[in-house]
Amino acid sequence: MSADLNVQDAEPSSSEYSTAWVAYALQATGVFGFVLGPLAGLIVSYARRDAEGAGFVASHHRWLIATFWWTLLGYLVCLGVIFAGAWPIISEVIREAIRAGGHVREFSLGIAWESIFATVGAAMLGGLGMLAVWIWNLYRIVRGGLRLANRSPAP
Repeated sequence: MSADLNVQDAEPSSSEYSTAWVAYALQATGVFGFVLGPLAGLIVSYARRDAEGAGFVASHHRWLIATFWWTLLGYLVCLGVIFAGAWPIISEVIREAIRAGGHVREFSLGIAWESIFATVGAAMLGGLGMLAVWIWNLYRIVRGGLRLANRSPAP
């Protein structure tokens, strides 16, 4: 156990330290809506998480990997809530389009108020959930970056 502790406490090389900063920067681009940056950061973190001589920086790569996957899961759950809430209206539009057979003049929607309220409620709930996931993601990136700046392992 003390051997693992010594590896964790070992001072990483400057290239390992710089690579961790690059991974944090790439992950941070996701806060601004970019998708490819966090994916590139994920690849960097997977490639460097078990690097020889990484020291405490390896914990930052594991932190970033967990942050990416939990953030993605959170966003997918929120999108699922929005889609599930919108399903009554979506299904009614599809049903009516099939019934009308592509004739616009025969297309008539009779959407119930309950469906509209369910859709609006689910959209609000999903949107607030996405905001919470966004804040959590930002918190994880800032907290990890501050720990890296202090040359401390990630929590």
